[in-house]
Amino acid sequence: MEINLRKLNGSLYVKAEGKLDIDSAAEFGTTIKDALDDMNELVLDFAGITYIASIGLRVLLEFYQQMSKQGSIKIINVQEPVLNVLKMTGFDKFLSIS
Repeated sequence: MEINLRKLNGSLYVKAEGKLDIDSAAEFGTTIKDALDDMNELVLDFAGITYIASIGLRVLLEFYQQMSKQGSIKIINVQEPVLNVLKMTGFDKFLSIS
């Protein structure tokens, strides 16, 4: 998985490519968590995410819990297969997804 981070005016923009699965979820989570200090917005660009496993959903839930305390989180450019998983699991009910 390739992960690119950019900080701008209190926002952390993350562009990731690949599969968010057992092989990549730990790195994805750690990389982003380490950069979230003092951020009031987390924007995850999922244009390059082609698959999300349950462990990836767990990482998103952890981001949601952290950002609920310090700001907001949104996921943009979600591909249809990943969007279907987010909807089936109810993540679209509490995450801002576009």
